[in-house]
Amino acid sequence: MKRITVIGTINKDTIIFPDKTYKESFGGILFNLLALSYLGGRNVKIFPVCNLGYDVYDEVMNYLKKCRNVEISGIRKVNKKNNHAFLYYDDKNERGEILRNFLPQIYFSQIKPYLKSDLLLVNFISGFDLSLDTLEKIRKKSDAPVFMDLHSFVLGIKKNGERFLRAPKDWRKWVAQADILQMNFSEFGVLAKNKLDSAKLIKDFGSYILDLGPKIVLVTNGNKRSYLFHKVNSRTSYHRIEVPKIEKIVDVTGCGDIFSAGFIISYLKLECIRLRRIPLVPPWRDTPKISAGDPVKAFEYANFVASQKCRFSGIEKLKSLSRYRI
Repeated sequence: MKRITVIGTINKDTIIFPDKTYKESFGGILFNLLALSYLGGRNVKIFPVCNLGYDVYDEVMNYLKKCRNVEISGIRKVNKKNNHAFLYYDDKNERGEILRNFLPQIYFSQIKPYLKSDLLLVNFISGFDLSLDTLEKIRKKSDAPVFMDLHSFVLGIKKNGERFLRAPKDWRKWVAQADILQMNFSEFGVLAKNKLDSAKLIKDFGSYILDLGPKIVLVTNGNKRSYLFHKVNSRTSYHRIEVPKIEKIVDVTGCGDIFSAGFIISYLKLECIRLRRIPLVPPWRDTPKISAGDPVKAFEYANFVASQKCRFSGIEKLKSLSRYRI
């Protein structure tokens, strides 16, 4: 059994679609937790570490208590209203966001009991979920690899709660704490301060981030191609794949979180199987074949399961991902 600690924030979401209809749901690391639970099954134990507002605590806990492989002791109820994200989509699935309410940061003392894991997932949902000092303490006190999803870390916030892309001045110090780093293409571009309109520019910047410390860099790009960068014999290996086509995209909220869950489950499984020298054959026909010890295959699997999330909105149907369990 693999132990996975997930650090971040669970949001209350109001998703507003282009036709002005809307859906109330939950998001943030709840997408990670449920996807890890359904994809990992009995092979994983998941330890969320987060603060949760009193106004949503009971409802969120009802979701998690149904998952036997999720240990809820790291979730702290606080006497504040929960973060509430209003997500506005246009016809091209481009998103605007307004954030209401601000939960307190997660302190190292909350995370410390859960450091003995096989992997630590740090997902920046608010962007100020934890401090750099806390992140550095995590790296010093734990031998577990750190998977970091930059996400809202690169989002500034205006007085009215509106989010906007920007590159924090000290972003390199944060990135250096990650072993596996995930971001979307817009976030990748804002850090580069460049349009990245050629394969060479994309590869060069991916290589630059690898030189800062991460061993693997994952860049998603909606329903377009995704990118993987990692070091092979001290040289940058660069892969890009086309995202599986979905005839009708209903809602892309949470796809990045499902991607990271898929990569983690597959990557940990592959590492285990590589050590045991046992080949793995997936039981389905239309998903990518998994080869032991190959992060590229984990990347393909992550893209596949993330694409399946586009078929529905919210967290209510995430259990359907169980059919793609490795």
